[in-house]
Amino acid sequence: MHSYAKCNLHSLFKRQVVAMSNLKLYAGTFTVCLAQFIAGMFLPWPLTLIKQQPADDSSFKITMIEASWAESLLKLGTAFGCFLSMFIVDLVGRKISILFTYILTSLSWSLVIWNPSIMNLYAARFVGGISNGIIFTSGAMYVTEISPPRIRGVLCTCFVLTEHFGRFVGYIIATFGNTDQYPYIVTSIATVQFAIFVWFPESPYYLLRRKQFEAAMDSLMFLRNSPDVSEEMNSIVRTVECDPSNNGILSSVLHLISQPGGKSIIFLGLCIMILQAFSGSSIPINYAQMIFAKTNNVELQGYQTRIILATLHLTSYLVCISLVDHLGRKPLTIVSTVGVIYCTFLLGVYSTMQENRVHVTNLQMLPLVAVLFYVVSVSLGLTSVPFVVLNEIFPIYAKATCVSIGLCINFIWSFIVLRISSVVTFEYNMYIVFWLISALNAFSIFFLVYYLPETKRKSFLQIENSIIRRIT
Repeated sequence: MHSYAKCNLHSLFKRQVVAMSNLKLYAGTFTVCLAQFIAGMFLPWPLTLIKQQPADDSSFKITMIEASWAESLLKLGTAFGCFLSMFIVDLVGRKISILFTYILTSLSWSLVIWNPSIMNLYAARFVGGISNGIIFTSGAMYVTEISPPRIRGVLCTCFVLTEHFGRFVGYIIATFGNTDQYPYIVTSIATVQFAIFVWFPESPYYLLRRKQFEAAMDSLMFLRNSPDVSEEMNSIVRTVECDPSNNGILSSVLHLISQPGGKSIIFLGLCIMILQAFSGSSIPINYAQMIFAKTNNVELQGYQTRIILATLHLTSYLVCISLVDHLGRKPLTIVSTVGVIYCTFLLGVYSTMQENRVHVTNLQMLPLVAVLFYVVSVSLGLTSVPFVVLNEIFPIYAKATCVSIGLCINFIWSFIVLRISSVVTFEYNMYIVFWLISALNAFSIFFLVYYLPETKRKSFLQIENSIIRRIT
């Protein structure tokens, strides 16, 4: 018994030492996540203006269709931001790219503060989307590259989580506060994030790509809060040494294509992003009030519905974070996809029955339960895990280009899915949207089961070798 207690104390002390050594790593990750948090706060503001339509204290008023366009333009701007990242993330580095988003964020909110109008709102959403695209690309790459393999999944998932937490806080501020003060609050948080992150180092992987060995060593020692990083540095050096000396946008992709399994890795990344867009994860929160009103006559205000679903989304996401480095990426994504298929199928069946005037009195709780379980299901994997895998599977020399292209395609697809769902919802019936989402996700199951790689707790070199062995 004494030996068992001594062993437990030793294990506890070891975990505390590891936690203390990672304090700077966690601080750096938190600061980057703060930029992603700000990106999440872009979405709620125009939607919450609708709540204030009867009031006279808002700067200007918008319709539901205009708010839908504002969100769609945010997605389109995000796709363009991902495209721009292809050119700047490897040129100026991950850190400078993240800091650059402060300028775009400030410009976006300044457009609304300077002259509130629907056209300025559209312009601000597009510029804000560009900022979001750059931070989503450069921030995810930065967190992926500074994280040790054993906790990389948790930290990368947390990075994606903070965007949804930003949405949740945005709904709270805009709902219970003054919407006109919202831009000032977001800009203030962005200023704090910029002032803190400027003191953190560049990614050691990027520095080694630039032949700055001493700077890379200093960066890794700072992030690990320890001078004993020789083993990890050697692993990073071996990974980078496999890279070609030419790291141009086109040449990096062409070199990857020429390598064994390179074409399959690119195809794998693009498929992961397209399948993630099929989940339609933003649709339930935006249209839940309409879903409830048409299917169950649930008496909830729009802002109440969004806050409830955002809370459920965050709670489920915390479960995903706790499992992503233990259960693995692949099982979580498959379970998440099956849940989305099942819930949207039930919503489609119920809406079809109601449209055809079939008696549904005994099924009145079905749409409410289905929407809630949809949010839980999509949060368990599809919302974040594909983005984690995308940042893990590409070699360092082609990561900036391939990840940017993948994210660009993802947000373009998200824009298309969102516009189609908006038009169908307003002009026809929502059951078409539900059937479409269910069918697209059912189509993706085969790919997830047979082709999605498992990357948990593997170094980048191990991931690259295991994927190449499997697909060649």
